Amino acid sequence: MNRLLKVPLQVKILGLVISLLLIVIGLLTWMFAYRESKEDVEQAEDLAMQTAKTLSYMPVIQDSFKNEEPVEDLSVVTEQIRDQVDASAVLIENRDGQIFSFVGQAIGDGDPEDRYRALVFGSNSLIHTGDGDEEVLKGIVPVMIRYDNYKKVEGTVTVEFDMKSIRNKIAYEIRTMLALSGGVLILGVFGSLFLAKSIRRDTLGLEPYQISALFRERNAVLQSVKEGILAIDTQGVITMMNQSARELLDIKENVEGKFLTEVISSQTMPDMLASSLHISNIELQYKEKTMIVNAQPIIENNQKAGTVFSFRDRTEIKQMVDALSEVQQYSQDLRAQTHEFKNKLHVLLGLLQLHKYEEAITFLTEESELQEYHSTIFFQSILDEKVQAILLGKIAKASEKKIDFQIDGESSLSPLPVFIGLSPLIVILGNLIDNAFEAVMDQNQKIKVVSFFVTDIGNDIIFEIADNGKGISEEEEGRILQKGVSSKGDHRGYGLANVQEELSLLGGTIEWDSKKDTGTVFTVILPKSHTKGNRYD
Repeated sequence: MNRLLKVPLQVKILGLVISLLLIVIGLLTWMFAYRESKEDVEQAEDLAMQTAKTLSYMPVIQDSFKNEEPVEDLSVVTEQIRDQVDASAVLIENRDGQIFSFVGQAIGDGDPEDRYRALVFGSNSLIHTGDGDEEVLKGIVPVMIRYDNYKKVEGTVTVEFDMKSIRNKIAYEIRTMLALSGGVLILGVFGSLFLAKSIRRDTLGLEPYQISALFRERNAVLQSVKEGILAIDTQGVITMMNQSARELLDIKENVEGKFLTEVISSQTMPDMLASSLHISNIELQYKEKTMIVNAQPIIENNQKAGTVFSFRDRTEIKQMVDALSEVQQYSQDLRAQTHEFKNKLHVLLGLLQLHKYEEAITFLTEESELQEYHSTIFFQSILDEKVQAILLGKIAKASEKKIDFQIDGESSLSPLPVFIGLSPLIVILGNLIDNAFEAVMDQNQKIKVVSFFVTDIGNDIIFEIADNGKGISEEEEGRILQKGVSSKGDHRGYGLANVQEELSLLGGTIEWDSKKDTGTVFTVILPKSHTKGNRYD
């Protein structure tokens, strides 16, 4: 069965056309042969009977029987009639079997019984005699002579037709029809070949079973991808939408065949539909969702045949970015801790090699006191492991950059609520602390101080990050939370924008106080209670 399904389209069409034509030609030929055979025989029978009747009433024959001998012109008249009707033979006889006239070619022996009904009853007879090629059709009519008070049968007129000639005529007509049918069959074969080639061109040379396989694979791929895909023709009618697109656009019913404007109430997509250019990574706000949209026009014969849209939920993209940020943050923190630890070991090794034992002891004592101080704060005051991990990494980074990173001893923090995850904390605290580090690094003063304070007394959690940098200029202060706005150069200005976005999702706020050449204090306020619509639950 599978082999039959994989037969080339050209063979299928050719086989179908030839089969149909052979069936039609066979049926038509049989019907034609049957009808023609029947009609030709009936026509010959009618013609034989009418000719015989006509001859029996002709005056020249009537006179011959009245005179009891054939007149001089009888054979001539009979021959003319025979030629006109194309009969095989015409025989005129009296009651005693005397031949008055005989024209044509005798086919079979005459049987006296054939004339019995005509001579005795005066009735017409239609007789088939002989078999095969010897079969003869005879029309026998009595010759009635009127006398004074009565009529008398004086003889008979017999008109004969050769059935072989009739059959030959029918066979000739059938051969003619078969020849015409053969021409139709040849035209059908060439037409089917042309049709198959035309279909192959339209299907890019693919066979039907290959197209069906591609269609199944296409549907499987479209339904399996998590990215929403939407296809629209040049009229703006939706031709295809996968399940992911339905979920992203919150569409329940079947929308294939509907106009885009009837389904999606967005002006951005019709504008992209009208464009003939490839559009990448356009943000689309739709039903409280932020999606990344790509548009790819379908070009056929240098003309636009439609557009394919793809959708990605920005939430998923952001989660991937946050995951990468976490990995990057851990990597940087581990590198900073490793580097700082090596530096301290090198300092300690140098002091020992120089026999500066007292300085080495002092160095170890200071480091021990610093670690004990941090441990006291971490394990007694700041009890959330996520914040501890971030601060430990930043302490190592600050030490590497020669920045005095101070954690306020008055800080206190219980474990954070579950809905405040590690990813948003890395974005919020990591960006603010890194910005503070960069702010003090831009200054020329020797003492570079960044301080951190946290408290969860009350209904909110409050983080404060302060630095003694140059502060925020008046020009930047009004738009520091906008994307791409930064005085640090190109491709910067995304950190605070990301902080603002994460705070919006958590229901928090950010404030800052900055003085020129004095420093800046950023204050982050996060509610302890869960906010509706939070993604981090």
